[in-house]
Amino acid sequence: METNFNKKDAVSLKSFLIFTFFLLSALNFGFYSNSAYFRVTQVNVVSDSELYKETEFINLILGQSIWRVNDNTFSDKVLELPTLQDINIKREGSNEITLELIEYEKIISITDFRSSIPRKSILYKNMFEMESEKTFNLATLTITNGPVPTGFNGELLSLIMTLRNYELDASKFNFVYDGKTFYGKYHDLDIDFGAPSDLGSKSAALGYLLLRSECEGEIRFISNEDTIATCSKI
Repeated sequence: METNFNKKDAVSLKSFLIFTFFLLSALNFGFYSNSAYFRVTQVNVVSDSELYKETEFINLILGQSIWRVNDNTFSDKVLELPTLQDINIKREGSNEITLELIEYEKIISITDFRSSIPRKSILYKNMFEMESEKTFNLATLTITNGPVPTGFNGELLSLIMTLRNYELDASKFNFVYDGKTFYGKYHDLDIDFGAPSDLGSKSAALGYLLLRSECEGEIRFISNEDTIATCSKI
């Protein structure tokens, strides 16, 4: 009986010690998470974009516990700003945080002449198009007439991303859409894409021809279904 009692006593003591450990850990975490020593007093915002005000992000976390700042803290802000893809959070010591704002990639610069005042915009990788007068090192598109077909921006995204897969400098491409036909210019090469459909497939064929250095002067796509192109041979 004495042996059994000692075993029960040992089990009870072990359970008590485990409970005490977790209780103390919880109390310590609560102390540190609410301590003034771990309050955010300095916020650094790193971004190449001029679309956002630093105070929009600083005010969200200034004075908060450094341990409570995480991705969820900025989830609403990321949803609110359509060109913002993510925010990297880095804790610097006990009271300083650095926020790196990551934007979606810019894809193409668009100038639309279909109204009395030309409209300039930037298409981002998440398909968001934002008006902008700034100049970036991007491929350009000039729209001289309409209508623009449904899914046009998706075709542009497919076009540019495919060209990049062939290690072509997409910023050297200049495109024109006249309401019916999609044209391109790459260095001294003229490209007739035909209708602005299947641009991903057409750009894959274009990348193949350019990498093989088989064409000069002009490339013309004559079949949407089979992506057949004719070109002037070098």
